Amino acid sequence: MEAVDACRYLAALIAGAVNGASKEELLSGCYEPVLGLWREAPLAPKIAAVAVGSYKKNNPPAIRGTGYVVDCLEAALWAFYHGSTFQEGALLAVNLGDDADTTGAVYGQLAGAYYGEEGIPAEWREKLAMREFIAKLAEAIFALAMGEERP
Repeated sequence: MEAVDACRYLAALIAGAVNGASKEELLSGCYEPVLGLWREAPLAPKIAAVAVGSYKKNNPPAIRGTGYVVDCLEAALWAFYHGSTFQEGALLAVNLGDDADTTGAVYGQLAGAYYGEEGIPAEWREKLAMREFIAKLAEAIFALAMGEERP
């Protein structure tokens, strides 16, 4: 249940970021893109503890980017909270060590939604494998989300 609820909470944060929520709103404590969402479908206790801000009170080594979903979510949110740019937060996330690629991926989803493509350093984007394919896929997803038809 923790894995599913971590995904639900991360998806809520991403939806908020894509829809223009401020960082303060997203990190205000158990962000809800739909009022009453967590009352109707509560988060698992350990995910709820992260959502209300455990990552604001703890620092490494208490914050660890392990493969355990609760630790990973907390570490990614810690990096997002402490970083002021996509790059700064990404470096905070992956430099926690342990399962750095997973922590970085979770951080990158939220931070990418928040900072947008232009917030990611150009030199990082230029080195991205399958960059054109990813860009076309993102455009198609966006068009579908906006109700547009694409070939």
